[in-house]
Amino acid sequence: MKQFLKKLAILALICVLITVFANLAFLFVRGSLIPEYVDRFLNIPEGIQVANLGNSHGQSGFQYTHHPEIVSANLAFGSQDLIHDEKILLNYIDHFQRGATLYIPVTYPSLVQNYSNREDFLSLNRRYYYFMRPSLITDFSLREWATVMLPGLFVPNWTAEYWRTDEFTEAGEQTVNNINLEDDANAAVERHILKWQKDGAYVLNSENTDCLLRIIVLCKKNGINPVLITTPFLREYNDCVPAEFLSVQRTFLISLANENEIPYLDFSQDSRFVDRHDLFLNSDHLNNTGGLLFTDILLSGENPIS
Repeated sequence: MKQFLKKLAILALICVLITVFANLAFLFVRGSLIPEYVDRFLNIPEGIQVANLGNSHGQSGFQYTHHPEIVSANLAFGSQDLIHDEKILLNYIDHFQRGATLYIPVTYPSLVQNYSNREDFLSLNRRYYYFMRPSLITDFSLREWATVMLPGLFVPNWTAEYWRTDEFTEAGEQTVNNINLEDDANAAVERHILKWQKDGAYVLNSENTDCLLRIIVLCKKNGINPVLITTPFLREYNDCVPAEFLSVQRTFLISLANENEIPYLDFSQDSRFVDRHDLFLNSDHLNNTGGLLFTDILLSGENPIS
């Protein structure tokens, strides 16, 4: 028995040494044990006065750099759905001060998409292991947890394209001059709207709409002022969006805002942005310059202009 325990202890020591060595090597090669795009979630300030949730439209659209006097946080992530907006809000709800403003971006994929059916669900879900409580993580698994905590042991981490470089940091100053705008707009609308049609109709996903209502209720319960918002898009993108879809989404959002006595700000066709190619990364994402202007407009209290 003693021999068995001795061998077991030696084996455990070897495993620990391999793990330590692998992580040290990973740290040396990749520069950090965590990818850059989660850094901001590990440093969320206390006493938040203004913040936003959202997908990539929120991530690129809200830039608080011009307002250091405001305690702010961008809680958006690329391809983040409303379900994870709610989870992130729950994760950081204690960081908000009473009377804070929370912008809740609802863009065209927000209410129709099905996050769990995405082919890249596992890779998208993994990022939340870095900063979110296990009880809030969708389909939490110990294997995924180990992948995050012990990156040196897993080959995909060594080859990850964006590790210490955030996608939007890299593309932040890009403008649409570098892309075929018409093709980009058509492809984006296909991903965001057309692929989610059901029998030719545009039906809002009840899981998403219920979640949006819960976010509003959670805000009010904690003294946070929720604001529904649709970020600016270029005309080329708007022109590809089916009128039937717009009617369904806008009718729902206006009704939801009225029922809960909160604002809904629709900047999707705002005249200060819709033809400004210099303010966009592509047909539907603001670049850094556009994000700074958009955030300045919001914080000054200005409404959308048609």
